[in-house]
Amino acid sequence: MELNKQYIIQCIITASNQLRLSSEKIEVVALLKEHLSKCTNIGEDIQKMKKITELSKFGIKLGEIFSFIDSGKIDFSKISDKFKEHSHFLVKELSFLLDIVTPSVMKKILNQFSEIKGNSPDIDLTQREKKPEIVIEVKKELKEENNLPKRSKADELKEALIFEELNKELGLSFENYEDKILKPIKSLDTFLEKVVRFDFKEYEINSYITQMKENAELSDKLGFEIISNMHNIFYKGLELVRDKKMTPSINLIESLRACLIVIVAIVRGKEVDINNYLNIAETFGYKVNSFKKGT
Repeated sequence: MELNKQYIIQCIITASNQLRLSSEKIEVVALLKEHLSKCTNIGEDIQKMKKITELSKFGIKLGEIFSFIDSGKIDFSKISDKFKEHSHFLVKELSFLLDIVTPSVMKKILNQFSEIKGNSPDIDLTQREKKPEIVIEVKKELKEENNLPKRSKADELKEALIFEELNKELGLSFENYEDKILKPIKSLDTFLEKVVRFDFKEYEINSYITQMKENAELSDKLGFEIISNMHNIFYKGLELVRDKKMTPSINLIESLRACLIVIVAIVRGKEVDINNYLNIAETFGYKVNSFKKGT
């Protein structure tokens, strides 16, 4: 995948992770991501977005990001900061788009894009799950071969350098991030049964506090605000229990568990309504912060 396309898609994914998404909104993001990953000329498609009422503001923001990444004037030492800035840059307009565009409307808009291309093979997004993946990949490769100039070694090197620099700065790839965040969740859920009985070793709770604090900082660095906030609430709650400033109770455990549910739902892109869990976690967060301020 070309550098500019990969960069823009990652910006959209990061921005979407900062929003509270219903199953419909998740589907709209998935449709947009799928279309951009398969389009033959992302700059051209962004221009088309600017001319469509529902997508115009979002298209303008994408256009500015595209201009940056396509200019070739990239400061490698600041690429991770720019990525975070661009992701935050998209949140407001992406939120507006998701409030007014349903999955069916998005499908119609994206199908219009395909029709405009004329000679390019059409990919019906509404049938994406029914078509074998291999067929879609072959069509994509044929389109790229027929319509795009071959990338030079310099282009390939530039892409490798930029994403290598980004991954070095972040300490891991985006794929590994998900694994790192999800790895402790199951054991933490089990550990909460010990917490409610106040039946745990100090080294156990300290280990989980450290792990969740690290994951909170990592999520914040990547721009995943909600995920970072859930980790912060969780580990600070454990600190208060450890220091005997908060008494373990069923309500406290359910509040901590709500944090874990929100984390898993967002990271895995679960199409479920998590607003109730989010409200429970955030309410508990206010309580935790008030305890912290009073210490």
